[in-house]
Amino acid sequence: MHIDSFFATSNSSVNDADYVIIGIPYDATQSFKPGSRFAPNAIREASWNLESYSLFFDYNLDFARIADAGNVNCDGGFEEISERVSKLFEEIAGIPIILGGEHSVSYMAARNVEDFVYVVFDAHLDLRDGFDSSPFNHACTTRRVMEIADEVIIAGVRGCSREEREFAENSGIEVHYAWDLLEYGIEDVLDSLESKERIYLSLDMDFFDPAFAPGVSTPEPFGIHPYEFLKILDDISDRVVAFDIVEVIPDVNKVTQTLAAKLVNEFIASNASLRF
Repeated sequence: MHIDSFFATSNSSVNDADYVIIGIPYDATQSFKPGSRFAPNAIREASWNLESYSLFFDYNLDFARIADAGNVNCDGGFEEISERVSKLFEEIAGIPIILGGEHSVSYMAARNVEDFVYVVFDAHLDLRDGFDSSPFNHACTTRRVMEIADEVIIAGVRGCSREEREFAENSGIEVHYAWDLLEYGIEDVLDSLESKERIYLSLDMDFFDPAFAPGVSTPEPFGIHPYEFLKILDDISDRVVAFDIVEVIPDVNKVTQTLAAKLVNEFIASNASLRF
């Protein structure tokens, strides 16, 4: 058995699972550090180092039905890969947990979800209409998703172009900048999410400070502590209809991929402890 072939807590078939882990090892447009195509398997490998019991949520993941659907074939162009993702979504009834891959895989997944608020924790706005001659560049993800989402909320931002900031302000996108989170905590974000019933939750790992997640495609200083994200999960996980973790570039010390694997476990524990 190769421990990078499936997530450690996987214990169910795809058809029967309440949570389905899907790898999308796509990183064709990454503009600084490439390599997130290796992340799904690296996160799976890291998961074997973690306890299946969540101390924070007091829940044993052995009691949750979790499946690992493996990796989507990422040969070919963006639309071709997106169609494969859509076909896989047709086969699952549980909550999809997507392991990227670059951030553009969020659009591949989100276009298969109906009536959702896109809540993204990210160091960057990702609101460019095109970048490097592509409308599906990872720098354009939130711009594309807002075309299909009911609403967009972005938190943790500390890097963008002036044009992106102006677009966000003129489009009515709710943005919570990193300095506000660092100064005042996450309460304003939680207040904004209180009334949101169907949340597509997207986590770009550069949301965290590089001290905690050094292996990301576009690291940005002055980031957030991972504990803040646990508090976010505690508040909103019961309303999450899909969750993705993206932009991990596996690091040699396995720090970033281990944090990603831990957050997969904690999301499932937080959700399952309320549902079952």
